[in-house]
Amino acid sequence: MVVNAHGGLLLLKQEVKDGEMLVLIHPETLEEQECRIVYLGEPGDKGQRVGVEFLTPAPHFWGLDLGESPLSGTEESSSSVH
Repeated sequence: MVVNAHGGLLLLKQEVKDGEMLVLIHPETLEEQECRIVYLGEPGDKGQRVGVEFLTPAPHFWGLDLGESPLSGTEESSSSVH
């Protein structure tokens, strides 16, 4: 899984369609985030890679520090979760 403040690339077992709207719910905080499917990878045995884009940026949704970098003053591009 690769995530950032604008969405992420997830592995889903559920079938979804490009452009479909979803609501992701963080399992620990129960925070909800509306998103749109923007990428569909090839289906595989473990599921399908799906790119989601948040309708509004949510740098704290994933529970990671995805804020501004103190050195550059720009947002970090992404974080990987294994």
